[in-house]
Amino acid sequence: MFRTPLLVSLVSLIFLSAAYPDESSTPDFWIKSPDQWASLKAGEVVIIESPDKSDSKDSDHAAMAAILIDSPVIPVWDIVNDQDKAPHYLKTLLSSELLEEHEGYSLIEQQVKVGFHKVKYVVKHMPTPPSVINFSRESGDLKEMAGFWRFIEVGEESEAKTLLIYRLSLKPDFPVPQFLIRKSLSENLPDTLISVRNEVLRARKDS
Repeated sequence: MFRTPLLVSLVSLIFLSAAYPDESSTPDFWIKSPDQWASLKAGEVVIIESPDKSDSKDSDHAAMAAILIDSPVIPVWDIVNDQDKAPHYLKTLLSSELLEEHEGYSLIEQQVKVGFHKVKYVVKHMPTPPSVINFSRESGDLKEMAGFWRFIEVGEESEAKTLLIYRLSLKPDFPVPQFLIRKSLSENLPDTLISVRNEVLRARKDS
């Protein structure tokens, strides 16, 4: 991706994931109800809760959502992990520049449009290919910011799809009621996930 692009109308991105048990690599760990599966298969984005509540400490200023993409995991990973291309298909991500690359992580400077304002920050991007990308604020305009992407293959090899999960936790550096942060994230996460899905499908069509 943009090794962490994210934009929500309030800002964007990211939460360093808590340690989940091994079963977190299975789709049923995250998607519990038949109604959620029906919505995902219909092409919708669903807002979900952390199954084991291990990250409840920041749940009042965080949100998590999932989408089902008609593609195996690797092409989805390639899109989400490519920070250079992200500003081309994410409307509020104005720039994304790799600053430093180290073993196990990179530092990326991003600028997003928030209303009439521009917000700049540096993100620590920590990938574990091809299943997880964790990221957290290193420096910049926001007080706190962290998150993760999870990539889970669903179905048989010949018809493989990807369950893409994205979680954001953030606090601006100016006063905002926490319930408004969560509400904004929950309303805007779908736009980001749909943009990723559209880019994956566009890249597949062009290949």
